Amino acid sequence: MRGCEGAAQVNARLRGLVDGGARKLAVSFDPPTRTGLDSAAPAAWGLVGHRGVPVDSIDDMRVLLGGLPLDRIAVSLAADTCAAPLLVLYRLVAEEHGAPAGRLAGSVGNDALTDLLLSGPGPFPPRASLRLVRDVCAYGLAELPRWRCLTVRGHRLTDAGADPAQEIAFTVAAGTEYLLTAAAAGLDPAAVAARTALCVSAARTGRDTRAKLRAVRRLWARTVHARLGPGPAPRLHTAVPARHQAATPSADGLEAAAAALLDRVARLGGLPTVLEGSRGPELFGVHGTGGPVHHRPRLARPWAASHAVRALQTERLAKLRAWRVQPTVDKALLRLCEAAQGDDNVLHPLRDALASRATLGEVCTALRDTWAASPPVTPH
Repeated sequence: MRGCEGAAQVNARLRGLVDGGARKLAVSFDPPTRTGLDSAAPAAWGLVGHRGVPVDSIDDMRVLLGGLPLDRIAVSLAADTCAAPLLVLYRLVAEEHGAPAGRLAGSVGNDALTDLLLSGPGPFPPRASLRLVRDVCAYGLAELPRWRCLTVRGHRLTDAGADPAQEIAFTVAAGTEYLLTAAAAGLDPAAVAARTALCVSAARTGRDTRAKLRAVRRLWARTVHARLGPGPAPRLHTAVPARHQAATPSADGLEAAAAALLDRVARLGGLPTVLEGSRGPELFGVHGTGGPVHHRPRLARPWAASHAVRALQTERLAKLRAWRVQPTVDKALLRLCEAAQGDDNVLHPLRDALASRATLGEVCTALRDTWAASPPVTPH
């Protein structure tokens, strides 16, 4: 992203890329959007449009995607904790463009556990976040055949200070947790794994990178296959780290260190229990996390250039609320809360709420308040 921009500016750049022949696009969202806040919320001050596009409602997604041939390109949505509403908004607008779900291609991060580890308490607690990850995977399997609905972005830990063994252990632990949660809900773990990608940071040399990937494959086979049986492994990718990476140990030493950390996580009760106890930074060597649980996440420092973008978004939100049919919105949010209280896939009532022009902040608040009163259970 270039400074602080709104949906219209980002759309112009995306259309320029497509006109130049690009068929794969990546869209990043600003901190308020990624954490379930409307741009007008007090906690969003100074952050609207910072290093990503603000999307408060279906109106913003319409502007963002306007004029793009969504049935002929693949779009990667960099959304994790709030992957569910953003994926639903994308599909709603794509269908308005005449692009059916079966022709939509792309991916969404949906890696909520990494977000919790790196950013501290988010809009939803760990087990509620797992519920949303599961529902997004189920939705993708049922309705978006060309969409990859889960990417474990372990490479982000390297930029936060984790060593190679910690990065590998967390990547495998998080991927395993997502798969076990999906299987416990009756999803085919092999089908979920086939739509999943694991991303680790590239090492200093090609040889060390290959050693890391071998360690990931072996640990994945050991931890997942022992619980769920053999099946297709996720795709493996590497990313160039933003910061200098620690030297990679020997292949045997790397795998042993990562395995020992995985065993420790298992003894502590699993990754959600570790995150609930704020022990993630201790185990995975990351910086700037932890602290008491708040209803609002801690975000990046204020960005003065976002004031104009926030003013525009606040005006758009005011017009949206003035023009929409409020009783319809209220009923849709109530149905969303009822689904969240049970075990139904929340993306279906979420779609109805967002289509009725409920805002991203409103649907996330409804889910958060519902799960705060009655936390979801994710049995394995």
